[in-house]
Amino acid sequence: PELDFLRGCALTLMMFHHTIGDLYDIYHQDFVAFQHSYWFYQVGRPLVLIVFLAVSGASSRFSRNSMKRGFRMVIVAIAATALSIFVDSFAGTGLLLFNVIHVVALSTVVYALLERLAVRLKWIPDPSVETSGEDEEAVSYRPHLFPGLLIIIGMVSIFISTLIQPVLPPYSSNPLLIILGTPASGIHQLDHMPLFPWLGFFLSGAAVGHTLYATGQAFTRHEGRFYRLTRPIRFLGRHSLWVYLVHQPIILLILFLLNKTGIFG
Repeated sequence: PELDFLRGCALTLMMFHHTIGDLYDIYHQDFVAFQHSYWFYQVGRPLVLIVFLAVSGASSRFSRNSMKRGFRMVIVAIAATALSIFVDSFAGTGLLLFNVIHVVALSTVVYALLERLAVRLKWIPDPSVETSGEDEEAVSYRPHLFPGLLIIIGMVSIFISTLIQPVLPPYSSNPLLIILGTPASGIHQLDHMPLFPWLGFFLSGAAVGHTLYATGQAFTRHEGRFYRLTRPIRFLGRHSLWVYLVHQPIILLILFLLNKTGIFG
């Protein structure tokens, strides 16, 4: 529950960011110009993204089939790009070529490959196979090694970005360069995010998840006042992929209808 809550909070802040972005870029509302300030864009936005990616990584600890989950996310990411192309065709809002949803999708696939390596090395049991306590005792697993591997590769991913970013061209139509962080030539992109360093925060979150949730049990109980009050936020966090996919068209529709009333002048 706590992971759903944190992810839901980050997603709520992300939707707020996209809403004020649409208000400024499409309807030219100066009262939301603060989004371009240093503290908002260079401090607040990265912190929200770090929390979202780290929690998404930590949630991988509970996945029975990370590879299947990763490919499902890739399909959702492709759908998000297709949807942005459709919306842009009549609203001129820009395209989602490589955004946070694409980063999460590829990061999940990378995590799944590392997880398979850890299973093959007998560091961790295969999460897709039901095992009893006696079965796990019969094999000498070394579960502490897997979080270490995730941390190392995560830190390397963050460091790689400091080497890549200065040498990238200002614009490109090469898909690989776009994934690495180069803006697409002649295309207005929405919230472009490179794979590096953000892959590193996802893998670091996965390492924390394997450490804190070594037993596979959540910390909070499914009861109490806090659990009831946070149900809407946890719902968003639990269905974050679909919320991310549909929230922008819904926001655009609401703002379009509000604009028809003359509220934006």
